Order: sequence, then C-alpha cells, then structure tokens
Amino acid sequence: MRAKIQQSMKNFNISLTISAENEEQLQEKLQAFQDLQDHLEHDDFIASTTIIVEHPDIIDFIKEVIPEEGEELTMTDYIKIAKKAFTRFA
Repeated sequence: MRAKIQQSMKNFNISLTISAENEEQLQEKLQAFQDLQDHLEHDDFIASTTIIVEHPDIIDFIKEVIPEEGEELTMTDYIKIAKKAFTRFA
C-alpha cells in the first residue's frame, strides 16, 4: 500500500477578471469556483475543467439527467444515463 504524501499548500494572490451581469452573478461564479476547488483534488479539478472547455455541451446533458433535489437514482436510471451519454457523445 502506498501512502499519499500531503504537501502543504501555499496561498497565492492573483488578479482575475470575471464577466458577470451583476454582483450577484459574480458572487455565484466565485462561489462555484471555490466549491470546485474545495471539493475536488487537483487532478480531478484540472480534468473536469478540461472536459468542460473541450465539450461545453456536456453541461446541458448534465442538466437533463441530474436528479431533482432529494430524488435518488436507481440502477436503471444510471443505465439510462450511461446509454444516453454514449449515444450523444460517442
């Protein structure tokens, strides 16, 4: 078993320009970025970003198949989603 070595993170200050219709939308975008950074490992964060940039239509697909709040997906639902994804993106 290999132990994962945790490196200490450094904080960097950056200048960033974000397009938004208003301050509320700006806050939503910044919160979304923070949520991704907080919940994804570095490699997963980079891979997710790469996929979204290369295939922006995947966002519409996710909106179609995401369950309603509180709804649980069944194995049949997962199979239907996989088939739909294969049909659309293969």
